[in-house]
Amino acid sequence: MTLPVPDIALRICVVVPARDEEDLIVGCLRALAMQERISPGEYEVLLVLDRCDDDTEARAREFARQNPSLRLHFLDGPGEGSGHARRVGMDAAGERLLGLGRPDGLIASTDADTVVAPDWLAAQLEAASRGSRAIGGRIQLLDDGTLPEDIIRWHSERGRRRREKLLALPDNTGTTEHWQFSGASMSLTAETYQEVGGLEPVTALEDEALEGVLRRRGIPIDRLISVKVTTSARLVGRAERGLAHDLAEVAAKLGTGN
Repeated sequence: MTLPVPDIALRICVVVPARDEEDLIVGCLRALAMQERISPGEYEVLLVLDRCDDDTEARAREFARQNPSLRLHFLDGPGEGSGHARRVGMDAAGERLLGLGRPDGLIASTDADTVVAPDWLAAQLEAASRGSRAIGGRIQLLDDGTLPEDIIRWHSERGRRRREKLLALPDNTGTTEHWQFSGASMSLTAETYQEVGGLEPVTALEDEALEGVLRRRGIPIDRLISVKVTTSARLVGRAERGLAHDLAEVAAKLGTGN
């Protein structure tokens, strides 16, 4: 799919890989369309359709027709997993920002089963204006009343332990208000993305691979509570590994589930 020329005011590109997310894609896009303290021309959404076999594309295009102020563009993914699809979008985002002469512009990422906070973009741009080069947002589990307490406690305790481990690292130079740096909420400046050579095209856990590259390059990751999203707590996800896989394993051990 050919992308239109970017708006001259573009400051942040949001990449959303999607594979068979017909039930959740509209919620994701609606949250992105309702962003506060940022004008429509300052951001765009690159939806990477990764060989969908359902109505994800149809529902996204209908949403775009009903919400023309959202600059929503479509890309084709290779159908080889979230890492490959996310890279397609992030590469395109980097080219668009650098082509505008905006190396400090942000390439942001979220997932199709995730709902970002109304100030998600504004909070990231504020952090970048203070010098952040890589940002990890706080990712909360969607609790609709059916999520077992044992899983909630496990997720919270895992987060506490991981944050303590990060704080103890001698090379941890970023702000560490939480532990997460995940595809559901992460961003880099276009210049930083170019510097690290882009996202490693792996089938899954591409966010962990990117975190490792950033650490080896000595690039701080600011993990900020002000950058917030809520993601699905489903036990069957689209990736071979990731949050849904981890939750399913914990549910099996605890003898519970959604």
